[in-house]
Amino acid sequence: MIKVIVSHDVDHLYTGDHWKHDLILEKFLVRSFIQLFRREITFKVFLKRLPYVFRKRMCRIPEILAFDKMHSIPSSFFFGTGNILGMSYSPEQAKPWVQYVADNGFDVGVHAAVISDFQSMKKEFERFRQFRIQERFGVRVHYVRYDDSTFTNMAEIGYKFDTSEFCKEKITLTQPYPVKAANGNIMWEFPLHVMDGYVIEKNAHDAKKLVLDALDEAERNDNVRYFTFLFHDIYFDEHIYPIWIDFYKWFIGICEERKLPFISYDDAIKEILHND
Repeated sequence: MIKVIVSHDVDHLYTGDHWKHDLILEKFLVRSFIQLFRREITFKVFLKRLPYVFRKRMCRIPEILAFDKMHSIPSSFFFGTGNILGMSYSPEQAKPWVQYVADNGFDVGVHAAVISDFQSMKKEFERFRQFRIQERFGVRVHYVRYDDSTFTNMAEIGYKFDTSEFCKEKITLTQPYPVKAANGNIMWEFPLHVMDGYVIEKNAHDAKKLVLDALDEAERNDNVRYFTFLFHDIYFDEHIYPIWIDFYKWFIGICEERKLPFISYDDAIKEILHND
């Protein structure tokens, strides 16, 4: 039986992080106009989106955390410690949220900004380690970017696992594998199978079918032990992103209906090491 690993990337904390720093809010409004014109959102949703850019808190960490806790989902939350591509909050702003998630019994990790410069990657790692939340933790790169050196650098730096490997063209079911660094450190790579944006934003109409087909394939394949699923916390908002939150709740419901157990990255690693 496959086990499902759920995680959340925290790309945004507050609207104030974006004023004068990037165009995230402006792009959000333009995209909303386009989606209304294409009838991808209703006029009611469009009206609710207009004042959204002035709302103080953008993240939906308390809301999705409460939902996951209710459904016994040991999800992992990844927080940025560096700024890039619209991820504009500071480590100081992230720290209380990281503590909040950890205090509620959920794992936390780094949402990395750098993929090749070793010293900059190490600085991100050290900034997060100074939060003193977990002795060892995992990482996922913002926008799932990586090059030939990224994973071995991560292993050498000391990350426990990474989950940045991702196929943007189709859902693949590559399973976890170890990455060994020159200094002897071993990191586990957990390829990401489903990311919300790549199944909803590209094809909202067929998103559920794509995921159902992938789950069916995973359950038929004896070599598949884990199914990894990413949902950004910001989309857990029934007023602003009704299609997205419905998709997340639907996915969790399907897993429960099929009696597929949820597991954390950390516990999955323990299972792999025990069974091997």
